[in-house]
Amino acid sequence: MRIKDKIKDFFSKPKSTSNTDAIESTGTTHGKKLCISSKEKCMLAEELTPRECDTYLLLLEGYTLKETAKKLGIEYSTANTYQTAVYRKLHVNSRAELIINYRDIGKSKIEEKKGEM
Repeated sequence: MRIKDKIKDFFSKPKSTSNTDAIESTGTTHGKKLCISSKEKCMLAEELTPRECDTYLLLLEGYTLKETAKKLGIEYSTANTYQTAVYRKLHVNSRAELIINYRDIGKSKIEEKKGEM
């Protein structure tokens, strides 16, 4: 087999996914909408660490990443790391997708958090 054929063969194979199950989604104008129940979304959101949860809630409230970092008293790069982890754990790729999919869950978490204070 020639090198060219090997390369073609390599790129024609389907890419392997991570060890987590793929979550079905439908496209919207601003991103994908996940096809999972609110209960499943809550379960995903509960997997966030406390700091990721703080970041998640501030992002849902509309704060920029820079403002989020300032509010949490952390460096911008740290806030960016938390945001990346939140996106990965919640199966979204952008703030728009985060808001589209987790707005309702986020509101209840925000209310719970304010009630604790």
